[in-house]
Amino acid sequence: MIIRRSAAACALTLAMTAAVPAAGSAAPVDPSRAILTAAEFPIGTGSSYRVTHTVNRAPTRASGLTDDGCESAGARMMAAAAGSRSTEAMAFRDKTYASVELTDRALVAPIRTVMDACRSSANVDLPLLIATPPEFTRYHMIAGTASRGEELNGWAEVRGVTVQVVVDASPRPADYDTFWRLFRAQIGKIERQP
Repeated sequence: MIIRRSAAACALTLAMTAAVPAAGSAAPVDPSRAILTAAEFPIGTGSSYRVTHTVNRAPTRASGLTDDGCESAGARMMAAAAGSRSTEAMAFRDKTYASVELTDRALVAPIRTVMDACRSSANVDLPLLIATPPEFTRYHMIAGTASRGEELNGWAEVRGVTVQVVVDASPRPADYDTFWRLFRAQIGKIERQP
C-alpha cells in the first residue's frame, strides 16, 4: 500500500473509498483493466512505469499504536476492504513519485471514519485536508497533504471503485498539477469503461 507510516495509516489507505452505484446497466469496473497505462500516465512513461496487483487482507492483530477509537476504526476499515482486489500503477519523473491505485470496492466512507477517529492520535500521520476542485464533488473525494506538505494523497469513488492518488515530490513542495491530472485522467478512464 502507498501510505506506510503506521498501521492506522495503512488502514486509512484502504478505507478511504466509498461506493457510488454504477449508472444504468454498466458492468462492474475491473481495476486491472481500468488502470492508466504507461501511455496514459501523466509522468514517467517507459521504464519507470510499474503495475502491481494485490488482494487485500484483514489485519491479524491490532498494532497497539493507539489506545483510542483510531485503532478500532482502522480495523473496521481493513475488515471492509478484506478480499478486495487492487491494481496500482506507479511512475517516477526526476524525484517525483506518482501512484494511482484502484480498489474494486467503495471505501471512502470507512476511510473518512478512520481520518475522523485518528485526527487526535499522536502516532498517526494523517493528511491535512485541502480543498478539492468542484468537478470532483460527486466523487466524494478526500484530499490532503502529508510529509510537511511535500506529498499529496487523495481518494475518490467512481462507479463502485475506490481511486487513490499519491504524488510525492520530496524534498520539493507538493506537485498539485500532477496530482489533479492523475485524478482527471483516471476518473475519465473509469467513466469510459463499458
